Amino acid sequence: MKKVWLAGLLLFALSVANGQGCSDAGACSVGSMAFLEPEESGASKLMVSFEQTFGLGEKFVLSGQSTASIQYQLFQGTRLQLRAPFIFTVGNLGSTAGVGDMIFSVTQTLFAGQKQGVSFLVGTRLKSNNADFEADGNPLPMAYQTSLGSYDILSGIFYYWKKWDLYLAYQHPFNRNNNHYLHPSGETNTQKLYYESAQLKRGDDLYLRLRHHFLLNNKNTIKATMLGIYRLQQDQIMKNNENVYLAGSKGLTLNLGITYIVKLKNRKSVEYALSFPVIDRKYRSDGLTRNLVLSVKVGL
Repeated sequence: MKKVWLAGLLLFALSVANGQGCSDAGACSVGSMAFLEPEESGASKLMVSFEQTFGLGEKFVLSGQSTASIQYQLFQGTRLQLRAPFIFTVGNLGSTAGVGDMIFSVTQTLFAGQKQGVSFLVGTRLKSNNADFEADGNPLPMAYQTSLGSYDILSGIFYYWKKWDLYLAYQHPFNRNNNHYLHPSGETNTQKLYYESAQLKRGDDLYLRLRHHFLLNNKNTIKATMLGIYRLQQDQIMKNNENVYLAGSKGLTLNLGITYIVKLKNRKSVEYALSFPVIDRKYRSDGLTRNLVLSVKVGL
């Protein structure tokens, strides 16, 4: 019965994949956004995890991300975290590979009890390159870039109550990137025409995540997630030496996800996750579009 249910969920995910829009510029990929839940209060000061993610993006560009995360308890209730990804992409314009943007964050627990608690997070996204990768001398769109090419700051607050948790976050980018992709003149193949992103300046993002925990037994948990990301301003690019506001780049992206967690010995764990969009923005120049995301995470 469980296998039938999981297969049905996967088919549903594929059926809505054409909606596109599963995107996250950082605030919801911070590992410590999960914070320390009550059952994890005895965790060691140093926590290490490795995560492998695969996703299908714009024009079905395959994106793979291998991420190492280190989290350290500096003081009681205060944790530092560093995430360092390696990203590769493959699509009909070529392929790229390289170190992605690192995210450094600090989490402070304000209150933690058995049934409810509150934590606060601040962090920054540090660009690894200028988002200006090329293929055969031609600029590549953001769907192929391993970096957003900007420095961002993010903050969030997390609240849990029994088997529910709520996460609210805000992210602000500080600069344009150095991407140069515009539609090539004479190109008529629509499958090779991506969202334009020359010198992209992203708008701010507001995140709201609601999650419910289903405890199957002492070793297995399922988490159902609804994540909304609202782009507060229109994105901007440079075209013909003029600043252009991208109509349709402002608005809501709504993603659904499910995570299956298996606890191992000595507080180790393995997480299997599936997520997909049901609502998206019309213009997605940032390259964060994902039709479907599958990931495996190992906590040590």
